[in-house]
Amino acid sequence: MGFEKQADMLTPEIREARNELMNSEMSPEVFANLASSVDLHQWVTLATDPEKTRGTVNVLAQDHNGNLCTGVSTSGWAWKYPGRVGDSPIIGAGNYADNRYGAAGCTGMGEMAIRGATAHSVVFYLKSGASVAEAGVRAMQDLDHLGGRYLSGMNIVALDKNGTPGGFSSIKDRTFIYQTDEMSTHEETTRTLVDITQRWG
Repeated sequence: MGFEKQADMLTPEIREARNELMNSEMSPEVFANLASSVDLHQWVTLATDPEKTRGTVNVLAQDHNGNLCTGVSTSGWAWKYPGRVGDSPIIGAGNYADNRYGAAGCTGMGEMAIRGATAHSVVFYLKSGASVAEAGVRAMQDLDHLGGRYLSGMNIVALDKNGTPGGFSSIKDRTFIYQTDEMSTHEETTRTLVDITQRWG
């Protein structure tokens, strides 16, 4: 995609944790050539459980003029696939905003959000006349029909052009936090559960 190669960005603590785990599970020869391994997905599965890796954050905001924006961080697995770009920096996949209709942000398996253009899908459904509740559910249901060997959890937060919030997840009991200009403090509420087929490998 034209990205320049960055210097090694692992902290000493993360490098030590990664090396300790990998060296306990594979020979030094395999570890040294891991980046060129054809079965790299097996080692990624070993290295981290996507349901226990945390860190991605979505923030949606709307100003008094109705301008919408999204802010997305990435959990950035310390030992992710070399060269992998997740959904966070890809407009339409991990985040999308259009003042005319709404905004959305995703966390979970980034490859799914990329393939489904999930954040854009939420806003598209809003454009088509769906409520936030309907748009989020429909975008999540779209992911259930993706083919391939890897499907995992997905979470969405959304706002319509009127500032109505919504949260959706394929994982039970996930919550999201929101606050409107009429509220004196934020509120945490459970996301709408939408079942998605999960398979890993």
